[in-house]
Amino acid sequence: MSYSDSILNYPDDTGFEFSWASVEISIGGLKSIVATKSIKYSEPLTMGKGFGTSGRKIIRTRGTIDPTGTWEIYRSSWDAIMQDVLTIGGIFGFSEMILPITVSYREPSNPLLTTSDILKGVRIHSPEGGGSEGTDPLVVPVQLDIMEITWGKKPGNKGYRQLSSDNVGVFINVGLV
Repeated sequence: MSYSDSILNYPDDTGFEFSWASVEISIGGLKSIVATKSIKYSEPLTMGKGFGTSGRKIIRTRGTIDPTGTWEIYRSSWDAIMQDVLTIGGIFGFSEMILPITVSYREPSNPLLTTSDILKGVRIHSPEGGGSEGTDPLVVPVQLDIMEITWGKKPGNKGYRQLSSDNVGVFINVGLV
């Protein structure tokens, strides 16, 4: 069955869609488990356009892609990341480190439905601290400057990395370059 067939016949045999079930983050070989509230990333394309003497568009350029993202990390996990990264990063600090991040989505009952997005050459910057009244846990929102995103890697494909075999849901693996 092709991808377009599976969309046209949704829900298929399992009727399953990925959800924000659980998140696991490993920073390189440091084995830091990080609790994450959210991660979002995109590849906006800015194309040049030409109209000539007409009101209608007659040409467009290839354009430029500038991948970006945001990540909300619970405060206790942010502190753990900073402890690990500052140990490795030395005097340069965390915002000068380049990290690959792999975001994997898994279907609990069928490991064949695992897919991963790989964020390459990521620099984490612009953390925000503070909090507000209430019972919600504190989060540290950060910005992600991404060099490239590889969408939808499958197990067995070049570049795919198995993250965990005993957990299910959404997994994020952050490794040091």
